[in-house]
Amino acid sequence: MHYNRTTLDNGLRLLTAPMPGMRSASIAFFFPVGSRYESRQLAGVSHFIEHMLFKGTQQYPTARHISEAIEGVGGAFNGSTSKELTNYTARVPGEHLDEVMHVLADMVRNPLFEAAEIEKERNVIIEELRSTKDEPQEWVSLLVDETMWPDLELGRDDAGFEETVAKLQRAQMVAYFEEYYRPNGLVISIAGNIDEQHTVELVQTLFGDWQPGEQRSYVPCLPPVDVNPLAVINKATEQVNLCLGTLGISYASPDYYAFMLLNAILGDGMSSRLFQTIREEQGLAYDIGSYFNSYAETGNFIVSAGVDASQTEAAVRAIVQEIERLCETPVAPGELARIKAYIRGSMLLGMEGTHQVASWLGSQESLRSDILDIDKMVALIEAVTPQDIQRVAQTCFAPHWRRLAIIGPCKTKQAERLGKLLQGGL
Repeated sequence: MHYNRTTLDNGLRLLTAPMPGMRSASIAFFFPVGSRYESRQLAGVSHFIEHMLFKGTQQYPTARHISEAIEGVGGAFNGSTSKELTNYTARVPGEHLDEVMHVLADMVRNPLFEAAEIEKERNVIIEELRSTKDEPQEWVSLLVDETMWPDLELGRDDAGFEETVAKLQRAQMVAYFEEYYRPNGLVISIAGNIDEQHTVELVQTLFGDWQPGEQRSYVPCLPPVDVNPLAVINKATEQVNLCLGTLGISYASPDYYAFMLLNAILGDGMSSRLFQTIREEQGLAYDIGSYFNSYAETGNFIVSAGVDASQTEAAVRAIVQEIERLCETPVAPGELARIKAYIRGSMLLGMEGTHQVASWLGSQESLRSDILDIDKMVALIEAVTPQDIQRVAQTCFAPHWRRLAIIGPCKTKQAERLGKLLQGGL
């Protein structure tokens, strides 16, 4: 994949990736700030600021002015906040790239933070936090993170807590914004129907006079070992939603690609072991799969399932058996070859759109300060052996790292049995 990196004098990094034949251009802004950068008192401020940047700027004073300026030329735009990054994206017809870049530049440089808009958005975010608890699948995924990192930054909802969002003041938001929204932290990635030289000149015009500044980093957040491994919210639901979590891996680890394959073998797709064993063979769950979160120094791995309340213990036992099987028995060569082909194909297919390319390039540059070529990534995947996967599984799936979060009907004695099953007992 062809791309160029340009670094402005103020430290801003621009990635440009022309994609001949495309009609659209996609833009992604990445700032190195997210919920793990926040103190407990400011929990949710990164997400709140992300919302406020869409509510009015010097040149586009209301949310309507912003949306009309982008949607009025056929574009679409969005923003999101995660643990380590806040990003703003847009996809537009290539000929309207300049207009949309002007809007995004004003959003990240000159937001108004009007008091009336803050109060309106405060209510919206509090309702967003409350709505999570109406969705057991979403709630349990937050609960398992909290169980892995109790009272720590990586265990929080990225949107914060109701009590902290309710107390955040404009002055706190502005101070936080001014600290972290600096050009020397910003990565802009633009892919698609673009003229590279013109794009570089445009970014220089819009951002070249922006002054860099010092930025605080986050505090390392390794998961503690000696914690309560079980979190249960006894709720009268038709189905039990559960997440079984274990230790994950950093995106900077040399074992990252072994872990990617481990996840695919266990629970990524309909041919995965968990899907075939727990749904197809045993009929214990309609919804079963796995995913993993990787951060700068750590991560976690999650098996997520929705089961009938009467099948909860059987499902947990079956999940534990599958993760222990991966620890005890090397993956067969044929299965590993199939999973490698699946991952390789997913990566290649994921690079066919301008939005995917811009986001992939920008996130890698932001998190790793480097970009691995697709061919290099494929080579690293191909180099993974069954022994690599078994070794990583034995480390990350060790009983002392296992955590279980449940939302649904669950009595005290059943919770005790689930705790024993989690460790491979009963």
